[in-house]
Amino acid sequence: MPRRRLFARLTRGVGAFLASPFGVFFSNETTQDGMPMRQATADLNEEYYARIGQIEQANPHDILEIEASDGVSAIRWEDVLSVYAVKVTTDGVNGIDVVTMDEQKKEILRGVMWDMNQITYRSVTVKKEVEVVTEDEDGNEVVEMQEIEETTLTIYLHHTTPEQMAAAYGFTEQQNEHLALLRHEEYSVMWASLLGGFTHGGGMIGSDADWVGTGIFAWPLPQSFTITSQFGYRTDPFTGEISYHSGTDIAAPYGTPVLAAAGGTVTVANATDPWGGSYGYYVKIQHDGTFDTLYAHCSSICVTPGQQVQQGEVIGYVGSTGNSTGNHLHFEVWENGQRQNAMDYFDA
Repeated sequence: MPRRRLFARLTRGVGAFLASPFGVFFSNETTQDGMPMRQATADLNEEYYARIGQIEQANPHDILEIEASDGVSAIRWEDVLSVYAVKVTTDGVNGIDVVTMDEQKKEILRGVMWDMNQITYRSVTVKKEVEVVTEDEDGNEVVEMQEIEETTLTIYLHHTTPEQMAAAYGFTEQQNEHLALLRHEEYSVMWASLLGGFTHGGGMIGSDADWVGTGIFAWPLPQSFTITSQFGYRTDPFTGEISYHSGTDIAAPYGTPVLAAAGGTVTVANATDPWGGSYGYYVKIQHDGTFDTLYAHCSSICVTPGQQVQQGEVIGYVGSTGNSTGNHLHFEVWENGQRQNAMDYFDA
């Protein structure tokens, strides 16, 4: 069915959408008996990640890995809300409006969220020999090999697709049409803006950093700033234990533009889940079929999945979302699907 005809059919048939398919883009104004949608999703986010936190606490580990069925370590709230909106508005017997939220509707949304986001986990302990960076008495870095016993806790997030939920909920042909309209790619920015993680921005910025890429990469910030945590195994200065860090942390002021380290295609642009599987609002870019880069803990992002970006293009802004104690960029380089030390690709 042509989109214009589908739009007309939707606006005629679902009065609860207030003469528009975007009644689901709820007002952020609270009412006497309601709450803003952003508050409802924030509350449910806390519940979801509290359950992950319970798993972490109950299973001592050295490394935490979060893997998702679709490669996105975040709740796809645009999918959850689309399914929820169709479920509650187009039910001919029990249909209700979605323009305002209350505890009853929040409970329905909670059910949809858990139906679409299942959590499982596995814990594995192995002995291995690793390079550990320490400092000698003169403050010089020393690299030595040590044998450690390492426990990796992997938490698996299984995201059920809207199509699968439509089948599970027994959606009618008309409901499936409404669902397709709400999920159309041109509305992805609207969803992200509704939930708080998207901002209009972009543009190109040159970097004056001292770090110079040795291959395809350029520094992902306008200045060098200070590297506060390196990639790999180090002796934790607080605990004295050997710990693993999956990227390079660069401290920078809140709102500092984050730059694409190389041209490529945006594969993940999480602007709807501020925890984002501990990454917060984050972006992942695929470069030339070999490399990927990841930019985490942003205050907001300004790109969408599938977007083509150039080296030096602004893709987001530094923040402290997700599992973070302060404003910084967590920067990762992946080669052939494996994390690498990003600093191996730069010279000062």
